[in-house]
Amino acid sequence: MSKEADLSIKENPIVEKIFEDLANCELEMEKADKEVEIYRIKKTKPVYEKRRELFLGLPNLWYIVLAQHEDFQEYIQNEDTKYLEFITEIYVNWMDQKDSGENVAEDPRCYSITFQFKSPNGEIEEQKVTKYFKHIVDPETGEETLVSEKVDVKWPTEFDDINPNLIKLRAKENEGKMSTDEKKKYRTGMKSFFAFFDWTGKKPGKEYRNGEELATLIAEDVYPFATKYYTEAMTSMDDEDDDESSDELDLSADDDDEDEDDKEIQEPQKKRLKV
Repeated sequence: MSKEADLSIKENPIVEKIFEDLANCELEMEKADKEVEIYRIKKTKPVYEKRRELFLGLPNLWYIVLAQHEDFQEYIQNEDTKYLEFITEIYVNWMDQKDSGENVAEDPRCYSITFQFKSPNGEIEEQKVTKYFKHIVDPETGEETLVSEKVDVKWPTEFDDINPNLIKLRAKENEGKMSTDEKKKYRTGMKSFFAFFDWTGKKPGKEYRNGEELATLIAEDVYPFATKYYTEAMTSMDDEDDDESSDELDLSADDDDEDEDDKEIQEPQKKRLKV
């Protein structure tokens, strides 16, 4: 807006009043959007609870969903993949605030993500881990950002040599010094899916890099559309099985053709013998 236009607005009380009313309209729209979102969350909560119970009857559902999800794969290491099989449940609880109480306003943008781990042979300790997320305004930039808090999770023992928490503990015993090899392993561990549970969003460059992106992906895509991803994955597997069956049928057809060819060759021979 030019200075001339700005002056004309300030000098015209009618236009100035219109702009004030427009600003109030924007605030009312934001309030209405928030109320609609809160209503949607409350209305769909029992539906998600019902779906959650149904999911328990589908073996390896979350492994199939996560292993087939290309975007999710971008945020984990290859070594993490086999441990996805031991995630028996994932659920998102919207408007779930860690410090909730009577005086805490409902915030539809707060949520928690819970992971249930269980392995038959002790590959990873059985545990249920809940991580909370909320949006805050960065005082330095004025931009809204997602933050969380560290939550305890038991890493697979196979990852002990790259577990950042264990590496720091060992370094403490060595006057806080890390060897070159330990630093390399530390950086590798910080890229693991299990490092996500330590992510806070308050230490850029010093923690798991893609915490906000991964949390948002799970809450807004993986979890709400899990049925779709599971169905697509199972359909794809069925199609592959059909293709294999078709190959077998084609081979049978080739065998039939060969039998016909043999028959045609044999018939003239028989005729010649008769002659």
